[in-house]
Amino acid sequence: MMEPSMENCLAQVLQKDMGRRLQVGQEIIDYILDKEKSHDLEQDQTALDKMVDGIASSWVNSSNFKVALLGLDLLSALVTRLQERFRTHVGTVLPSLIDRLGDSKDQVRDQDQVVLLKIMEQAASPQYVWDRMLGGFKHKNNRTREGVCLCLIATLNTYGAQGLTLSKIVPHICNLLGDPTSQVRDGAMSCLVEIYRHVGERVRMDLSKKGLPQSRLNVIFSKFDEVQKSGNMISSSGSDRGGAALLNKPPAQFDSRASGFKINSAYGTVRVLTKKAER
Repeated sequence: MMEPSMENCLAQVLQKDMGRRLQVGQEIIDYILDKEKSHDLEQDQTALDKMVDGIASSWVNSSNFKVALLGLDLLSALVTRLQERFRTHVGTVLPSLIDRLGDSKDQVRDQDQVVLLKIMEQAASPQYVWDRMLGGFKHKNNRTREGVCLCLIATLNTYGAQGLTLSKIVPHICNLLGDPTSQVRDGAMSCLVEIYRHVGERVRMDLSKKGLPQSRLNVIFSKFDEVQKSGNMISSSGSDRGGAALLNKPPAQFDSRASGFKINSAYGTVRVLTKKAER
């Protein structure tokens, strides 16, 4: 058993032995979540910074998927414990979390998305996180580019369009419509359809000004028409709710059970989580 102290906890996070990590991972999680045991967690900010960086770079990025999953659970525990105080660490953890959106194992991708949505709910606003995730649309790994699209769809389904300045995000999605990988193109198209579902006709007008080829616009708009006819619109298209993308309403709260829907992707069928898994 690990002696509960920040010094010991940091030493265990930073050691490189995979077998040892698998042994102590749950102990570190228990330490973080127990305020009495970890009363010194925030006393040394430098040590906390090192811990977060070590978890993101060496655990979440681990080639051993079990260690990667433990790393995601460790970050989730830190978000639960620190709440909005975790916001200062968002920039540290996002590169690893973006990478894992393209992981080869669906268990890792799902859990990664859960952690990202949890950060948006408890530590920082969805827009704060997405401002720092835009590079993911240009990631060298095509699976990650697709995963970022799926994560945006999950964000919209969890929080709606209210908390997001979609005008910052849409140009990146438009670029992916010409991606060399068909699954990424499909993911980008699904994103636009989801944005249209939430925001309405303003999206059609905005896309007309983006310089997209008319043939591509025709495909996009026909998909918009399908959604409108299906009755699945969240925004009533008669009212111009383009401003919904710019509103600063607080994000909707959601319950603590994971649920979702499925999208066909490079990996076969991928579950897009719309609610956070049990904390």
